[in-house]
Amino acid sequence: MTPPPCFDAVVFDLDGTLIATDRFWIESAERGARRAFRELGLGRSMPTPQEWMSLVGLPLEVGFRSLFPELPEAQRSAVMRACVEEEEALLGREGVPVMPEARAVVRNLCELGLAVGIASNCEQSYLDRMLTALELRDLVRGSYCRESPGITSKADMVAQLLRDFGTRSAVMVGDRASDRDAAWQNGIPHVHCAFGFAQGDEVVEAEGRIASLSELLPFLGRRAAWITRALERVGAFERSAMRIGITGGPAAGKTLFARDAGRLLAARGRQVAVVSLAEFAPAAGQSATDALEAAVDLERLGSELLRPHEAGREVRLAVPDLLGQERVPAGAVLVLEGAYLLGAKLRTGLDRLIHLDVPEAVSWRRVRGREVQPVSSDSAAPTLEGTWELQHALEQRFPPRVAADFVLDGTNPLGA
Repeated sequence: MTPPPCFDAVVFDLDGTLIATDRFWIESAERGARRAFRELGLGRSMPTPQEWMSLVGLPLEVGFRSLFPELPEAQRSAVMRACVEEEEALLGREGVPVMPEARAVVRNLCELGLAVGIASNCEQSYLDRMLTALELRDLVRGSYCRESPGITSKADMVAQLLRDFGTRSAVMVGDRASDRDAAWQNGIPHVHCAFGFAQGDEVVEAEGRIASLSELLPFLGRRAAWITRALERVGAFERSAMRIGITGGPAAGKTLFARDAGRLLAARGRQVAVVSLAEFAPAAGQSATDALEAAVDLERLGSELLRPHEAGREVRLAVPDLLGQERVPAGAVLVLEGAYLLGAKLRTGLDRLIHLDVPEAVSWRRVRGREVQPVSSDSAAPTLEGTWELQHALEQRFPPRVAADFVLDGTNPLGA
């Protein structure tokens, strides 16, 4: 049985990812530059093919500014305009070269139910032309470029696509460091296209790398395999009515891990419900003796969910669970996700506990990404620092490798 997808959306870069830009840009740029140099009376030497390709993936005016720093703005703009004109003419004559498997991969993603978006540092006319050339305009659910209203960066484009799709369960696929930055600035993983146009000295850190687009779908499937192995380690597929806790520090990926675990259990024929402990937050002013009690009304959790579940009764939920269900079927596997489960009172009521271990630096990056843009003020810092202090104290008192049934490195949500 093919496991269900563990992502809701994939955001693609355009040039060097879906479009083979090197097959038209170098020739077009050289023709345009020669014409502009001649018309402007410039004796400047021609950039190398590598220098022309270094512009791909950047806002064009930024690239030309770095490539022709000695030219006055008016002359630089004239050169850029001539290059773009030659590019449009060449594409009009010969068509747009598409990366191998690009169309098939996007179609397959859509058939699996994933939303597909495009984020590109190009102009709107170029984006429109490429969407038509890809023959996928009806399948790409959202696309943004540097001319889109309210957009100032590729990170803005990715953020808007996540809002449009209504999810944070997404991955960014691209070939340049700017694509990685846009992904990480939104707290999502990046898959680097090693076949793209990153320059020789451009280091592109990423959660994963692919040598061709045909590798993307199998690569994304690694997350399902990763989570399945963790569930098997704790015996989650062996019997019904189990209670499995998913915990970890700030931004460890608990919520999406639990949701995807629920999907995988359901795909194996298990009745399952996935409940966030955040739905049982205590009333304001309610006293607490530990971190979990400060975050969760344990009495209400017990009376409304845990005791009825233990008695084998169906439970109606006040808020749909992470799978969109409004009830917990009798005998269902119950997955509970939330912080501070190590050594807490609730721990004794769990059959198994999985702890996601994530370095603090990665946690900070993800939390800032969830703010849509990198945090420059100190407004969010005390909250996260305080949360980490509680988590550190909890882990010192109840070491995860002792208190949890399985500790999983959650640094890479792709599981690669």
